[in-house]
Amino acid sequence: MDRAVVRMFSSEPDTVRWETRITDGRGLELKVFGPGNVRRAQAFPDAMTLVEYQVQYERQLLSTGYSVMPLSERRSGYDRRQETRTTGDRRRQ
Repeated sequence: MDRAVVRMFSSEPDTVRWETRITDGRGLELKVFGPGNVRRAQAFPDAMTLVEYQVQYERQLLSTGYSVMPLSERRSGYDRRQETRTTGDRRRQ
């Protein structure tokens, strides 16, 4: 399963979220969520075309007061699935 590359922009009170991913047979896809209820998806045949589009879009956002938000991985800390169980599976009791 592929994972999207996510980029976020913020300008109080709105945010814009980009999700870029490889799509089967269609090249690359950029989904844009925001500002507000705006939703868009666009396919690109290659990485260079996508990057050129993103650069222009980012310039537009930055020139209208948006700033890039730092993203943090929500799954921080240890991965409990790597630890050996000390008790039985609670769902099978």
